[in-house]
Amino acid sequence: MSKSQEYLEHIFSDKLTFEKDVLLVSCDEDRKEIMTLLSKELCLTENLASEINFLKLKSINNLNFKNVSIVLVQLLMAELISLLKEKNFTRTEIENVSKNRQYLKFIYELVQVYLRRFSDILYKEVVCTFFDLVSVSSKPAELKKIVLEVIDGTKSISSFLEKDGSVRILRKPEQLWMRVKQASNDKSRQAQVFQVEITRLVKRIDELKLHISSIQAAKILSVDEVRNISPVLLRDMFTTEDIKLQNQTTMFSYIREKEILNILLDIALKAKVNSKKPEEKNDFASISTFFLKCKKVNNEKYIDEKLKEYKHELELKTKKYQNQSMKLNVVREKALYTFDSTLKRITDSMVYNFRHL
Repeated sequence: MSKSQEYLEHIFSDKLTFEKDVLLVSCDEDRKEIMTLLSKELCLTENLASEINFLKLKSINNLNFKNVSIVLVQLLMAELISLLKEKNFTRTEIENVSKNRQYLKFIYELVQVYLRRFSDILYKEVVCTFFDLVSVSSKPAELKKIVLEVIDGTKSISSFLEKDGSVRILRKPEQLWMRVKQASNDKSRQAQVFQVEITRLVKRIDELKLHISSIQAAKILSVDEVRNISPVLLRDMFTTEDIKLQNQTTMFSYIREKEILNILLDIALKAKVNSKKPEEKNDFASISTFFLKCKKVNNEKYIDEKLKEYKHELELKTKKYQNQSMKLNVVREKALYTFDSTLKRITDSMVYNFRHL
């Protein structure tokens, strides 16, 4: 028996092994996460979207979950093939796997387990596409016909907003549109709070990285490099909007060697005297003042403490950035119905009706 066949027999030995090796699943939380990802993909799959995605559906009469199993098998087979390619399976071996009825039956049976246990995850994702459809309308009068069908039903299908003969959750399209709009705004506001903080943190993290790299660059700056700086270049470093030149100026803030600072100060003072234009004299005067301050402040202890301070702050800001990014992703991934109690009731009702189609 070849190694390839041995490996196939291993992963198809039981469903837990297949889940662990192919889907990287080891617990129910993993299974729910996988089903969530698969459900999002199902709603986007071209040959299935017209049957389960409200953005593509023409009528609730066309809503059909019968082909979900087939597409799920195809998606899981694609995951398996991707793994086999990593394991250096040949093209022929992979083709044989994809056509093997026994393997396809195994995957189909696994899919049925997932659908029995986690079908509500798929149904909720479908409901999310319904809210997406509502949200694309700028006003209630522009709502699609299928939105009205969800509310009122059709000749063959009852309203999806009635649960097992209960009172309809709402009857007017404008009520639904307003609920979706408010929930969308609440979601956007929550995301914006985190986005603003993330933007601020990114700016500060970039500043800290610049200061740390500038300290390191200043430490290896040589006298010869400084002597080659012309007055024009020196002025550009302090007045231009060129980021690279501005970074050089930051490096100057952390020069330790007095000899180098004296050379730069001398260049600035001479340029100030020789300049004929008032604005140039003013610029070189400011540059001279800058290097005089560096001479007074800069020493080994001061710069080393700054470096330590910047590294510590960078570590804290990076952790905070990761935390805020995680919170932002959580908000972005949250379904719209989690922001409004009425939308939650609508979701529960629609999921119930999907189960009984």
